[in-house]
Amino acid sequence: MASLRTRQVGRAGIAGLVLVALTVSGCSNAEPSVVAYVDEARITQRQVDDAVNAISGTLEEGQRVSSQAVVNAMIHGELAEQVAARQNIVISDSDRDEVLKGSNLAPLLPVEVARPVLDDIADEQIVASRLGEQYVTEIGKINVTLNPRLGVLDPQQKTIIENQSSSLASSAPAGSTP
Repeated sequence: MASLRTRQVGRAGIAGLVLVALTVSGCSNAEPSVVAYVDEARITQRQVDDAVNAISGTLEEGQRVSSQAVVNAMIHGELAEQVAARQNIVISDSDRDEVLKGSNLAPLLPVEVARPVLDDIADEQIVASRLGEQYVTEIGKINVTLNPRLGVLDPQQKTIIENQSSSLASSAPAGSTP
């Protein structure tokens, strides 16, 4: 009977350690539907899907939208919004339009559903141009947590690193069998 009680106490201790480890690592607030946290702000998979679908609908045949590029734009848009708020920088729709009119994104301006991502791209450019090098310092102060299924986030640039994953599994090469 004593050995059963000892095992139960041991299991409870291990469970407690696992809970502490998850809390410290930040996994306790992770939600599967969240692609990234930018401080307390959430970027959801639905927002990413909506943006990708909106932009995809404007492309020519054979072109495709990179979900990773959209996530990066959304992260940096949120970073820019937070930095702008901290630095008392006001961004107007006309500021955004001015930045976007001179870019290859100009054809997307009339597409209302693509507007949130376009605003994110413009906001980053506006805030970065107003702050210069200070912008990099400011975004470094903001915590960004990327859902591990999307890869690894560069801690300085706050962008997804190409061809890296923090997942425990990886895709099998084509044609391989277990």
